[in-house]
Amino acid sequence: MTENRGREVPLSYVVTLLVGVVLGVLLARFGGLVARYPVESTLVAVLVASVAVLAWACREMLHDLVRRGRPADTEETESAPGPRLSAHRPPNGVRR
Repeated sequence: MTENRGREVPLSYVVTLLVGVVLGVLLARFGGLVARYPVESTLVAVLVASVAVLAWACREMLHDLVRRGRPADTEETESAPGPRLSAHRPPNGVRR
């Protein structure tokens, strides 16, 4: 019997592919505007990237908040990492 081994593709590869396709379609559709208004187009691109970074940071903070609010009877070990986006310091004062 042959083994059915599928190749798993990481989600980041799929997201990168989709973003590339969307950017290609947008440049094909609105390429003339980008050439005519380069400064405004750059500002809009920076604004969109900033909103994406803020959305990611909010998602990470909410994820850390939910993880911190779990009851103590869950299967967490003592060596679980602290929140990634805060100035969390372990009891010995050394940040890693």
